[in-house]
Amino acid sequence: MRKLIIIGPNGAGKSHLAARLAAARPDVPAVSFDAVKLTTNWRQRPRALIEADLYEALQKDSWIIEGGPSLLPFAIDHADSLMWLDPPEWLRAWRLIVRPLRNIGRTRPELPQGNIDWPWEQYNFAMRSLKNRAGFRTKISTQLAATPGLRVWRIRSSADASSAIEQWLGAADRPDV
Repeated sequence: MRKLIIIGPNGAGKSHLAARLAAARPDVPAVSFDAVKLTTNWRQRPRALIEADLYEALQKDSWIIEGGPSLLPFAIDHADSLMWLDPPEWLRAWRLIVRPLRNIGRTRPELPQGNIDWPWEQYNFAMRSLKNRAGFRTKISTQLAATPGLRVWRIRSSADASSAIEQWLGAADRPDV
């Protein structure tokens, strides 16, 4: 398995997991969909540029790409595996509260420079994200149902994550996978 999507809502831990997996398998680069989409000050690049850069990344022999549900229509047909991060809502809420404070006035490592975490702006975004939980799940479930043959791990706990990581890393050692 060399083409992995890590999907989930804001605060699910996608960037952290992608970095962890890329560190364990340096031959498989990690790509943040936010880094492809954003310029500075949380503005999106033109859609044509986003699609062109994403398509270029997806044509490589191996990758780990992380993003929200809007990533799936672009990437799912190119992937051989997917980790769906679906943690408890209280955990997402906690992460979304702490993240802007931990990064206040700075750009997070997975983002292009100039996308600075300011708590008030991030909290407004986080509230919208938390309210849309059902919408995220529906979008992801619908895409997965339409994509047979994809190896999927649904991760709701740290035990689920450990198991998925172990299986994905173990699959790298098997030539038939």
